[in-house]
Amino acid sequence: MRPLFPALLGLLTACGGNFSNEDLEYLNALPTREELASKLPDSAAFSGRRGERLSVGEPSPLYQDTRQASDNFNTLLDELLTLVETIRALPPTTREPHRRTWGPFTDTNQPGHEARFVMERQEDANVFTYQFQFKPIQADDSEWWSFLAGAFRADAGVRKGEGELHLFVGEAVAKGLHVEGLHPLQQLDVVYQTRELPTRVEMRLIAQSPSAPAEVRYTYRELPGGWGEMRFIQRDTEAVPGGQKEDVEITSRWTPAQGGVGTFIILRGDLTGAGYRECWNPQYEVTYAKRSWELFGTGDVSTCPDVSGFEG
Repeated sequence: MRPLFPALLGLLTACGGNFSNEDLEYLNALPTREELASKLPDSAAFSGRRGERLSVGEPSPLYQDTRQASDNFNTLLDELLTLVETIRALPPTTREPHRRTWGPFTDTNQPGHEARFVMERQEDANVFTYQFQFKPIQADDSEWWSFLAGAFRADAGVRKGEGELHLFVGEAVAKGLHVEGLHPLQQLDVVYQTRELPTRVEMRLIAQSPSAPAEVRYTYRELPGGWGEMRFIQRDTEAVPGGQKEDVEITSRWTPAQGGVGTFIILRGDLTGAGYRECWNPQYEVTYAKRSWELFGTGDVSTCPDVSGFEG
């Protein structure tokens, strides 16, 4: 997906200047992809059918479901973070006590509007808030409104703490902004913590379209060295044989190089409450699979990697 505001990004990156030490304190409150993005090991695309009994050595359907969820999660993060990370590379246009401002700038892709990025340091010196704002070019300063809003509370060192970002897509559409492929969304929310391990990122999508699920959630957790966990709900899927489609909550955990373990619980449909466990190797092939209603599974459970670091 292309950046929402490429012309504005070009204007920002053309600006030069130097940073003060206090500027860097503001900029360190902004999140980065490295901190928040899912790092699920990649594989060539393939398809697997979860509703059928699997054999050892087949491509892992739960890995592929997680791959798609991870890609969706990262694509939406990119929409939020492209502008934020550009700001981090640039000195502010104006400096005031407890406040930094970038802009205002005009953007040829948003005719009739100008934009600015504002950061403020709160009375609690460890708390920073920020907004990416627009207003009609001829309007006065009381007309600025926030398309993106965020906050960060520093704790336990530089870039460690709790933060949140919110993208108000529905309001942007109502005010005449071009939002590219984000039209189906009403709002996108991200809440994260980096102060302790495992780090955690929660994403919520609120839909505008009545035909789409009202809300979609992803929860990503990470441990150093390439260990990760993704939890999400997959709706209207064929999880088990029967006359109904299922909603399932999938939790996948992976290692840096020894494969991973995925589970799901059926939330709605045939066999509500039933579960499933599947393990895959570094080639993303099934090594073990077991349904909760079966006495024995397929494959060898000892091949499942140890991902207990996410428990507790």
